[in-house]
Amino acid sequence: MFKFSFLAALLFCALASNSFANKSTQIPSQCQQLFQQTEELISEAEKQPGTHLQIANIKNKLSESKQKILQMSVEHQIKSCDKGLLALNNMKGKEE
Repeated sequence: MFKFSFLAALLFCALASNSFANKSTQIPSQCQQLFQQTEELISEAEKQPGTHLQIANIKNKLSESKQKILQMSVEHQIKSCDKGLLALNNMKGKEE
């Protein structure tokens, strides 16, 4: 469960200094990949015993993070999603 809370916190950190208006409706591939991987992690977490109490909170935080990312300029979306993917991949590597 720690990794899911960590991921939510990580996304908020990536967004903390970036809140720029998005002038494009196209979602960068990095963000699509990050959103997909986080959804997969949430699906995995839902299958684990003892995680159900925190799943709704994590889903809400990730939804808020996604909305903040989508409000950024494309350049900042890419930077934020790259940071999120890097941290996610590092976290996955430590578990293996």
